[in-house]
Amino acid sequence: MPQWQTADAKQRFSELVEAAGTGPQVIMRHKEPVAVVLSPDEYRRLVQQADANFASLLARSPFAPGEAEPVGMGLSSGG
Repeated sequence: MPQWQTADAKQRFSELVEAAGTGPQVIMRHKEPVAVVLSPDEYRRLVQQADANFASLLARSPFAPGEAEPVGMGLSSGG
């Protein structure tokens, strides 16, 4: 994935946005990734994929609806 230093991304923002149309653009600060700029289509694709994966996970659950107790229920507040 193409990488941009934060200063370059700031100075060349329009170019960064344009480049996001061809694929994700990683913004780096001190040699560490801090952000990724995506096109709206790529973002929608990732969200739909995540939703489908979550729905698939729920469908494979060994618990019947309402059988599993939500995490955190019944815990005292420590007060």
